Amino acid sequence: MSKFSSKTNLMWEGFLACLIVITIGIGIFTAIENLLYQILVISISIIVVGLIIYYVRIKTFSIRFEDKQVIVEYPFTGKIKNINYSDIVELQYISAYKTATANEIKFKEAERNLSLKFLSIEYESYIEFVKWIKSKNDKIQLTVFPSDNYMNHKLQEIYGFKYRK
Repeated sequence: MSKFSSKTNLMWEGFLACLIVITIGIGIFTAIENLLYQILVISISIIVVGLIIYYVRIKTFSIRFEDKQVIVEYPFTGKIKNINYSDIVELQYISAYKTATANEIKFKEAERNLSLKFLSIEYESYIEFVKWIKSKNDKIQLTVFPSDNYMNHKLQEIYGFKYRK
């Protein structure tokens, strides 16, 4: 049974990137009078939009924190990755200005260090999520970026000033 879940925000960002590329392509297309250059601009715009769509399809995932492991599902590729809680090294809380709050988990897989960045667990239940994930693996290092974020103070109330160790 899934205790916590989240997903990436790449679909929306990919749509906006495609819209920007198409708008720039149309703007350049209408400004150029040479037919060869117009065809070249449209071709490049279509190739860039195709690459953006390809990237979004590969990188989009949903993540579920189950009782025994973390399940990462890539809906467009059909790939499923299972991550054991013992493999998770760090959990980051990232709250940047004018962007959606994100979480990043860093984990080890076959002697490689990998990471996944996804939309943050709801703010109200984030502390509950941290307590729950620390109960699965007490060695997970917690990090808050920027360090003066309110979540840093909430974690210090629970784990003290040395909660990152």
